[in-house]
Amino acid sequence: MDIRDDLRCLMEQKNFSMQFIATATGIAKSTISMWLNNNYKGDNDKIADKIHNFIQREKERSGNDELPFVDISIVKYISEIARLCHTKGKIGVCAGKAGLGKTVAVKKYTKEYMDSILIESDSGYTAKSLLKEIHRRLGLSGKGSVYDLMSEVITKLNQSGRLLIIDEAENLPYRALEITRRIHDKTGVGVLLVGRNILFENLKGFNNQYDQLYSRVKYHKSLDRLLIQDVIKILDSIGQSTDLAETYLQYSDGNTRRLEHLISHSISVANFNGKAAVDSAVIKQTSKLLMA
Repeated sequence: MDIRDDLRCLMEQKNFSMQFIATATGIAKSTISMWLNNNYKGDNDKIADKIHNFIQREKERSGNDELPFVDISIVKYISEIARLCHTKGKIGVCAGKAGLGKTVAVKKYTKEYMDSILIESDSGYTAKSLLKEIHRRLGLSGKGSVYDLMSEVITKLNQSGRLLIIDEAENLPYRALEITRRIHDKTGVGVLLVGRNILFENLKGFNNQYDQLYSRVKYHKSLDRLLIQDVIKILDSIGQSTDLAETYLQYSDGNTRRLEHLISHSISVANFNGKAAVDSAVIKQTSKLLMA
């Protein structure tokens, strides 16, 4: 296919305007128009080179770096504890390093079990903001004093058999964690707290002063790193050879997010260098391009 036909095809597929291409390539709209119609009297080869570069860049940009969902061990562990908390009405804690896939796991659980409530906290959360979010997720207004919010949340959840999941729970101050415990005590609903390892310390207190809170925890799991079986599953899911699973595990340090980046970028690097497939040298090279 001629480079001009390539550009027309891309414009149709992506709905690109002439102005967009002009901005992206630095070529005037009128020049692109004349070049497309074989009427440009200037350096056609120079224009063709710029257009070719643009087309290649857009093709690579549109490539999907997202790997398909795979039911790895982290997802299995969190799902098991979530289900125990849900069905038994207990408090559970799952904590580990960032990037292991904890958030993906709890979102999968709440999608499968729609009677669960997922709260994704952040560093600005207070006890009241947590209560307001739970209040809203229960179909209520999210307005009122802490006392009113608490009373209405308890009334709504009492003996409901639901599960309250709080992701990134290490962001919650002690008062918010204590309110979560009180909701559990007064309603019998299950609670799953998910976050980084410091969550365990937050629940205990540095001098174990929060024993009333931590003593309520029935199930807990410290999440460390991926297993070799997880890497093999992920590589299988995208049709890649599993021969390099150990190498991927080594250079990803067992971190799910880093592994996903390492796999997708290694494939891109191999393609860029004209290699038929990824090898250990490409993985090692690519790992140096990723943030630690």
